[in-house]
Amino acid sequence: MVIKYFRQWILIIIVGILAGCANLPLQPISPQVSLADFRLVNLGLIEQNYLLKLHLKNPNPFPLPINSLNYQLQINDQIFAKGMSNKAVSIPASGEEFLVLQVASNLMRTIGQFSDFKTLINRNFNYQLSGNVNVISGFQLPFEYQGEVPLLWKDSEF
Repeated sequence: MVIKYFRQWILIIIVGILAGCANLPLQPISPQVSLADFRLVNLGLIEQNYLLKLHLKNPNPFPLPINSLNYQLQINDQIFAKGMSNKAVSIPASGEEFLVLQVASNLMRTIGQFSDFKTLINRNFNYQLSGNVNVISGFQLPFEYQGEVPLLWKDSEF
């Protein structure tokens, strides 16, 4: 009789463990990373310094702790900036977070094909942002996003 109850308890425990494990993700889904804003910080003849504000969205039903990010930003199919950030950030479950990066580049080389300055100021540029986020658990998750960005952002806060 004891063996009968023991078997029932073992079966209940196994079913409970399997049901609990069924909800655990095998691998996190890559976050959506897009360019929220960029600002000119320092204007030099050969090189300019910018702040990039990245918008990170977590599609997972659990927090996504990121310990580093590798990125490459192209504007009009030319590399504008690339590098790595070691800023740790945790994106809440199904939530979003922002990450600000300081980069150096030469925007005039990237957009130098335009001769009319007024057209240049009022124009949107195509950009592609790609790279990897390194999650604390050891996963490296790729991301890629394409969009448009104005040269001068209006009414945005950093």
